[in-house]
Amino acid sequence: MSGRRLLFVLSSDYGEYVTANLFSRGQPFARHFAVPAALAGAAGAQAHEVSGYSGVEELEAIVARQQPHCVVLASGYLFTVNRLLAPEQVAGFISWLRERDIAVATTDPWLRIWKLRPGARFTIHSVRRGAEDESRSRVMNELRERLEHDFASVPHLFAVPLPAEAGRSYSFFNPRFAAAASADRDYDDWLFVLSREDLAYLPAQSLVPALLGRIEEILARPRNRVTLIGPPALQSALAAQVAARPRLRLATAMDFAQFEAAVRSASIVAYWNVLSASLLYCLYYGVPPIFFGRGHQARVCPGLFEHAAEHVYRGRAPRLLDLAAPIEPDAGALARELGLRPWLDYLRSEYARAASPQEVIERLVAQPAP
Repeated sequence: MSGRRLLFVLSSDYGEYVTANLFSRGQPFARHFAVPAALAGAAGAQAHEVSGYSGVEELEAIVARQQPHCVVLASGYLFTVNRLLAPEQVAGFISWLRERDIAVATTDPWLRIWKLRPGARFTIHSVRRGAEDESRSRVMNELRERLEHDFASVPHLFAVPLPAEAGRSYSFFNPRFAAAASADRDYDDWLFVLSREDLAYLPAQSLVPALLGRIEEILARPRNRVTLIGPPALQSALAAQVAARPRLRLATAMDFAQFEAAVRSASIVAYWNVLSASLLYCLYYGVPPIFFGRGHQARVCPGLFEHAAEHVYRGRAPRLLDLAAPIEPDAGALARELGLRPWLDYLRSEYARAASPQEVIERLVAQPAP
């Protein structure tokens, strides 16, 4: 071990744990996670690595106990959005850390789009109105401007390749995170992942029958099993029609380790969000993903999909499938048809050029506070 200690302060966004996990596992430094109540139940077997917090005082107490060399806010941009901390509290916490010579960094779920694509803005869509909610858009854009200002001097960490900004932005790749998953299996496990936020933008009257149709096609192949992780509203809509169906599992939530294991053991992972953080698990484990939608982030930020296509997908954006159309139930045949394994190999080779987490941490700790 290098003797370095890292504290990851998580927002309520489940995906931010994925980034923190990718950065810290297998590295020669100690790690600890501070989590809000919304994520407390996700700790599972990792509870010894986790402390709960509900405000700045608890965070300061955790820092005092853990004595970290670096604190990573994951993500500082989401604490106010998740109603955990006010902007002035976040700014005050950063100042408090710097006064104690503790390095600070943040992740950014918007991948520096505001810096790299000036003029990008939030456009919050009202499902009820079927149009933009201009009032909510204005509030979010005002908050964005405030956060851009507050984090202007804070280094940013990214698990995807982004243009380097000296002392400001660090992309990383963790070759010690995990070996690729084994291709030898008795079953083909299909994992469907649909978040509450993405469900809100999908028409339930067409989503449910289309999803049921695809599940029926997949389960018609005896070696296939399906796990669907989705919000309670979706589970309720499906439960009566798939009750006691063999080889089908419905789940509203999994803890951190269970979800990672589900991705790792899958033959195919299906998403409705091209920016889901757990796609990085697919990349590291070599598990082919498919996509039925761009996702809520791309919906509320015009230009974000194109931004992701350029940087996250290195110029090779994923093909979006039509959930209403029949699907190839042979996972291997579907992966070959869509060219998923060569595509994953290409992305991994691009990502692997980034610095290791240990290299990034040493740069952060050595970087003088502004």
